[in-house]
Amino acid sequence: MKNIWLLFKKEVLTAVRDRRTAILVLIFPLIFYPTMLGVIFHFTTQNVTGGSDTISRIVYVNREETLDLAKRFDKKDNLIVSYYPTVEGGEKGFARSGDVLLITDQKSPSGINVDLRYRKYNQESEIALSRTQQVLESYLTETLKQRLSSMGVDYEDISQPMSISVKPTESEENSLGQEMLEMMLPYFVILSIITAAMGLGAEITAGEKEKKTISTLLVSTLSRRDIVLGKFLTVFSVGTVAAVSSVIGLIYGLRIFGLNLPLDKLTPMIFGSILATVLPLIAILSALVISIGSFSRTQKEANIYQTPVLMVVVLTGILSMSGGINFQSYAYFIPLLNSLEIFKELIGGVINPLHIGANFLTNTPIAVFLIFVSIGLFKRENILFRL
Repeated sequence: MKNIWLLFKKEVLTAVRDRRTAILVLIFPLIFYPTMLGVIFHFTTQNVTGGSDTISRIVYVNREETLDLAKRFDKKDNLIVSYYPTVEGGEKGFARSGDVLLITDQKSPSGINVDLRYRKYNQESEIALSRTQQVLESYLTETLKQRLSSMGVDYEDISQPMSISVKPTESEENSLGQEMLEMMLPYFVILSIITAAMGLGAEITAGEKEKKTISTLLVSTLSRRDIVLGKFLTVFSVGTVAAVSSVIGLIYGLRIFGLNLPLDKLTPMIFGSILATVLPLIAILSALVISIGSFSRTQKEANIYQTPVLMVVVLTGILSMSGGINFQSYAYFIPLLNSLEIFKELIGGVINPLHIGANFLTNTPIAVFLIFVSIGLFKRENILFRL
């Protein structure tokens, strides 16, 4: 342990002096995350507030057959209605400049058929659809009142078959803050860990082989195992600091832009559980980049080999953040994914010992295996000194 500790202190000192490591571990999470969140919220707020000022373009087919309904659309200031006599003409107009295509047909003296078409995931089209539905609901209500009145029945006297009361359990800001924290924090934590580990891991393994400074370590009293463990602890420590920095940066960014975060749920027990969840993940990623760096000839080659790892981490983080992955209970036995899913549970204040235990039992053996792989690579002269 004395030899490992000496090498660890030497590598940490070198990492601290390296500006790239400082940028990735401290400056990037503490400055970039709040700035990024500010830009996101700025444009999101602009889009939300700008929706009320948007003019929606409605393409209306068969005006003459449904004149009363068409007149309601004409009265709306936030709607521009273009009328077409045929469906074919309406479809062409909608394709050119329409937000919603409204095809009407007087099916009988007592009713109208309405066919609505819009562009899904298009903000302007969805706003136009909502406004169109409001006009149709208003027309439906007025028509129903008139027909009931002609039968001697007052619309207001009809008792509703169901009464629904919806009450939120917490404020809208707290709910949004909780959602943003659960969605973004696990992803940015793991992204900070892998970016910091990749840069440093390649530098202290393949980088030293490329600069020929690895020979100094190999002829010292340090064993190959001591060298690997010292470098692993260095990357592990830097990854842990990067994780903490990303948490601070993200929480600070969310708070500074007005979101109320449920920080009262983050009790010491929750923090301890988060630590037990994150540390095995950091160990896996640290051991993985050490293994890749030990195998690579140069730092550039190590960076190339690390790229697929980064892509897998980013893809898994995005899918977990968006809820696109659902393996039910099996997710807690899948490396990387299990840590993200448990992280989201813990932020919500839920501690599930079975899930945390599954994460620990799954990730720890993998980290140990990768460390032994690195030691094995360091013991092979044909790997360390190949050209």
